[in-house]
Amino acid sequence: MNEIRQRRHFLARASAAAAALTVGPPAFAQANWPQSPVKMIIPFAAGGSTDILTRMIGKIVGERIGQPIVVDNRGGAGGIIGTAAIAKAPPDGYTFGMTTVSSIVSAPIINTKVPFDVDREIAFVSQIVTVPMILGVHPSVPVNTAPELMQYLRSHKGRVSYGSVAVGHYGHVAAAHINDTLDAGMAHVPYKGEGPMLQDLIAGQLQTTFLTIATTKAPSEAGRVKVLAITGTQRHEAMPNVPTFAEQGLNDEVFKLNPGWIGIIAPAKTPPGAIQRMSAEVQAAVRQPELRDRITALGMNLVGGTPEAFQAAYKAEIPKWRDLLARAGVKAE
Repeated sequence: MNEIRQRRHFLARASAAAAALTVGPPAFAQANWPQSPVKMIIPFAAGGSTDILTRMIGKIVGERIGQPIVVDNRGGAGGIIGTAAIAKAPPDGYTFGMTTVSSIVSAPIINTKVPFDVDREIAFVSQIVTVPMILGVHPSVPVNTAPELMQYLRSHKGRVSYGSVAVGHYGHVAAAHINDTLDAGMAHVPYKGEGPMLQDLIAGQLQTTFLTIATTKAPSEAGRVKVLAITGTQRHEAMPNVPTFAEQGLNDEVFKLNPGWIGIIAPAKTPPGAIQRMSAEVQAAVRQPELRDRITALGMNLVGGTPEAFQAAYKAEIPKWRDLLARAGVKAE
């Protein structure tokens, strides 16, 4: 009899334990997410390509999930401030953020004290686009091609300033390469985002810089910025009259890159259901013909990948950027 009672007691405890494992803390209900607005942190000032893309996609994703995507611009320190805010946010499925190569690849390479650890504190959601860059100059600079700019820099040593959205950003690395190759003595001016940098270029505070098509196209068509070349191996349909560097006889490796991408990340330990749902909704949004056409018109190349593909792409970038930064003379701090 005692043996039967002991066996019943054991079975009851086992059943309770199994129930606890099954129920545990309330499971994240992917189908019911979200129940409130979702924050999207942008680590750059308003007005740049990342900001423009976020608001375009956020509108459609917000409609699809039934809750607004609330944009929160946290510019500063080349994206480090905003990226840290994403990494340190509560991992509850209601905070996501945008990221770029400069924020999570080059920044940690050149600054060993960045206040976040990508591998431990960040989860990947979706790589949205890759982004070629345009070399632009103020209209007062008397050049019309990239080789003419190189000659101008040689003859105006120490009299030209260039901008970038971050130390270690492609615009900084490529311009530093030009500067070192030509011994041009250019001054580097870092900004919190493309918007403020573009305004200073238009105002003549800068003479040259690298910009995305998204921020360059309208002012160039209005004659406020002169465009000279595009990175990569082919022209982009958004600005088909802009030749590549290679077409102009400039075959440096740094100019052949498709140098940037924009994607969505989240704090590590964000519920996998929220990550998978957000990724799926972003992928569905960018497949819509109207949005796809608008993104292409901004000079971006669509990816719309899975979390796993984005993480793999991130890891593949690290050795390439270590080499690129080293060759450009950008040293770790």
